[in-house]
Amino acid sequence: MLGYAARAVPWTRVALAAALVVVLIELVRRDPWVLWPLEGTAVAVLVGAAAWCFDEQAAAVVDVAPRGLAWRTTARLPAVVSLAAVWVAVVLHARSVLFEHELAILLQGLVAIVAGTAWATWRRSGGEAMPGLLAATFAVPVATGWALVRPFQHGLPVFPYALGGEYGDWQTSTIGWTTAGAFALIALGITLADARWWRGSHRPFDVSQRGSTTGTTAGPTAPTRTC
Repeated sequence: MLGYAARAVPWTRVALAAALVVVLIELVRRDPWVLWPLEGTAVAVLVGAAAWCFDEQAAAVVDVAPRGLAWRTTARLPAVVSLAAVWVAVVLHARSVLFEHELAILLQGLVAIVAGTAWATWRRSGGEAMPGLLAATFAVPVATGWALVRPFQHGLPVFPYALGGEYGDWQTSTIGWTTAGAFALIALGITLADARWWRGSHRPFDVSQRGSTTGTTAGPTAPTRTC
């Protein structure tokens, strides 16, 4: 299983994403009042990085191999755990400037990782080879823009700013992130539970195998009548 993970996971991309998360949170630590929106960008990077862990360049071969989706997903989990460890480490390192909301920020990153994992696993179950690229392309600009503009900050405070209050309620945000994480875990569990029905690619029907597929054989050929 570890050998498969070493070959299958795009470790270079995952490592670069983890390094970018470290840089972003370090920038927030140095100037939290001005650079606080970068925390939202870091969370979005985690979504894309987690999804990258499940990209499969050889999907046409792997999807019809004896190992099922659940096994392959489990084998790639060390990469996901490493992203979670990096997030915990950088947040704890910067906790002195996180306005006493380090636990809420920890939750955001961990939920992002679970959401990226659930998304990629679901897309892989449908035969998509590289779901991580789409996840990263969508999540990073959307989350960055949301953290900058903070729309619906009173009713839907995704990334509350600093002390909260009129800039977003931290308690409401935590409830929302917890709910999102629960749904992501449920979706992941359902996908893996149904993985046996989704294994393999949809191959075209081979007419030459019709007899073996239906369990019947062709009858004798009628003799040709000659005049």
